[in-house]
Amino acid sequence: MLLHFQNVIAAALPSENTLGARLATLDARDWAGVAEHFSALLPEFGAVIALPSATHLAPVLGQARGVPVLQATLEASSGCWTLLGPVQAVTDNVVVISEQLTDGVAELEVLLLAAVQHLTVTAVVVGVERSPAGGRTRLELQGVTVWSAVQLAQTPKGWVLERRRLSAER
Repeated sequence: MLLHFQNVIAAALPSENTLGARLATLDARDWAGVAEHFSALLPEFGAVIALPSATHLAPVLGQARGVPVLQATLEASSGCWTLLGPVQAVTDNVVVISEQLTDGVAELEVLLLAAVQHLTVTAVVVGVERSPAGGRTRLELQGVTVWSAVQLAQTPKGWVLERRRLSAER
């Protein structure tokens, strides 16, 4: 099923507009294969923290592992992130889920919020990683492993599937 997701993304390339439109129309069925893939590969964790873009991937992964899903929301008035859900019930490591990884700033801010809540983020799971944006590096410098279903590289002709693997185990 991961191959289906990769093919859907590849069909939207190289255009940024087509890619963005296709990502916006993906539904739970499209994300199911990605969740199934990561459910089998990820080490144990006690909860999922979903960024706002992960409305399809996070619940499916949480259900597959039988763990709660916490929602990270950005307060418009203050610009600060908050966690909604049973934060006090989580006693194990957590993973952060995002639809796309670009510069990694939102994911890093949620990592810091989790640390304030005494939660240890061990991984960030993303559907699509835009490798030239530097998000992976920013997160890995914090000791967090990044898992991505699809890695994209930018070329003069637009976006293409990344040919090199950015990490040997993914």
